[in-house]
Amino acid sequence: MSEQLKRHHHIGQTVVPYAVDWSEDRETMSLSIDESLELTVTAPMTATSDDIEAVLESRQEWILQKLYGLKEQEGPPYPQEYLTGEKLQYRGRQYPLEVVEADVSQPVLSFDEQTFTLRTHRYDGGGDRVSVHRKRQAVVDWFIEQARAELPKRATDFESRLGLDDVDVEVSEIEGRWGEYDDGVVRLNWRLVRAPVRIQDYVIAHELAHSAHDEHSDSFWNTVGALVPDYEDRREWLRLNGNTLAV
Repeated sequence: MSEQLKRHHHIGQTVVPYAVDWSEDRETMSLSIDESLELTVTAPMTATSDDIEAVLESRQEWILQKLYGLKEQEGPPYPQEYLTGEKLQYRGRQYPLEVVEADVSQPVLSFDEQTFTLRTHRYDGGGDRVSVHRKRQAVVDWFIEQARAELPKRATDFESRLGLDDVDVEVSEIEGRWGEYDDGVVRLNWRLVRAPVRIQDYVIAHELAHSAHDEHSDSFWNTVGALVPDYEDRREWLRLNGNTLAV
């Protein structure tokens, strides 16, 4: 016989809801995630809350990979071949991709607010492994450049509302995190530029709130709520849809 208890585990600014399934028949703990992306910890009756948190801490990379798809793929096959007719997600919307042959040494991506155009050398027009890798890199480079241009600007309004002055906002590759705050610096995962703007704002507000609160206390969430009142809805969107932001 088992009894479930709903809890929350924090991985950076990501809040992962989970259920504890206490079991008299177990001596060790196990984690499972079902099709609805619900995380369950099956634990022996002797396990303490600290014991459960320790296991979740040790399995954070696995949790993020399963729930959000944040871990980089180690190699092909890639989810896309970057061919005409496919779509790329940007600011929460899907835009068509057109691949055209051009006099370029390596693929180059551009965007005219309606269509993405990927200019490639004639040898990169197909879907072979090397060509896909080169085209994917061009897409990643474009999104990183856009993220570095756009995301720091979105922090300005939140900074003034928190009484902060010229916070350093960096955009980069962050392993298993959407963002983090450390010693006055906000670091954001470049993939956020692919999310709806309201989701970008949630992560930024979350990280800036850490300037006043280290822990995810009630005071912390009150601060986040003052900046984005519907933060719980935005947080849930990120939990359910974060894997769509991978490239």
